[in-house]
Amino acid sequence: MIASSDIAELRKLFPVIEHWIYLYNGSIHACPLPVSEAMRAYLREWEEGGEAAFFGAYDAFAALKEEMGALLHCPARNIAITESTTAGINTAVQIIEPRNWQNVVATDIDYMSNTYPWMVTSFARAAMRFVNNRDGAIDMADLASAIDANTAALSLCVVTPGSGFRYDLAKVRAIAGSNGIPVVADAAQAAGLIEIDLGRTPLDFMAGTFSKWLMGPAGIGYLYVSDRFLGAKPPSAGWLAATNVGAWDVRHCELAEDAMRFQGGIPNLVGVAGALAAVRLLKQIGREFIEARVRELTGYTLDRLEELGVDIWTPRADDRRAGIVFFRTPGCDELHGALKARRIYCGHFLDGIRIDPTFYNTIEEIDRFLEIVATHVKARGK
Repeated sequence: MIASSDIAELRKLFPVIEHWIYLYNGSIHACPLPVSEAMRAYLREWEEGGEAAFFGAYDAFAALKEEMGALLHCPARNIAITESTTAGINTAVQIIEPRNWQNVVATDIDYMSNTYPWMVTSFARAAMRFVNNRDGAIDMADLASAIDANTAALSLCVVTPGSGFRYDLAKVRAIAGSNGIPVVADAAQAAGLIEIDLGRTPLDFMAGTFSKWLMGPAGIGYLYVSDRFLGAKPPSAGWLAATNVGAWDVRHCELAEDAMRFQGGIPNLVGVAGALAAVRLLKQIGREFIEARVRELTGYTLDRLEELGVDIWTPRADDRRAGIVFFRTPGCDELHGALKARRIYCGHFLDGIRIDPTFYNTIEEIDRFLEIVATHVKARGK
């Protein structure tokens, strides 16, 4: 655990601060120096050694699964490495393979990666059933009432990317589990920031990317597959899925009994190097410290935004949100432009502004952001 007095030292790990007040870490996290250095080190090994670089990188691949298992409180054998959250969710969809007489329950504040695979892929046979949000949050009673005997799966974001609403996963599990319905969870906006304990609150599938709160590169992700589905036939297969690959047997494939059966060929090894460095940096800094620091910064921001009278979409209670602050005010296009002109990087979609401050951000940076928002709101007379 690192004290707040060490924020100045942590900031030295992020060159982005020399160019931006970077407040969009839940989208693409700013790259820490240990991550870029690990990726460059692998590239140098590849340059100088060719195939010899593969073996160390393959060890890193195994180590990455161990680290993610530890973070999510599950065995590494249940973790597959993917290219993205989307890839993981598509694998889950194909394993579940809903029938044309079934439905899949999702919400109107999910991300497109959570809904499109159920809608337009060759496995998309079920009808979508959407639960509407109430002021940026999902009521558990609404979620439960959408489920019936024909529900094939419940698909949701652990933390929604728009409002930032955070699910109580124990309640989700209770709703789905009582009906035997698999839960497909997108943890992209949650893993690395909030505690996720799949040992205590088991879900069926959890997909994510290393490029957000895990501080790693884009183009590499992970998929947790529960024991319930670990023996499923993989939607696609490659040599990494087999245990007998060393025998060079092209006539028989003996599938791995763990999540390796869902691997294809060689993963993104540059991404593996970066992701492993990122998760180890996260462990060194301390997830609990990061979560507490983010709660402090987002709480401060929400208090000041409330004073300005903007339309805040993010739930206020600590247990109903994580790292996202989203609000609307007239002229958000103009406001976003003004923020960017002052070298303040944030999100702009759904007619609003989103920021995701993290542990290396400061109150002074938040105040500079709020100063521009206040000037805009005053000019608009709102």
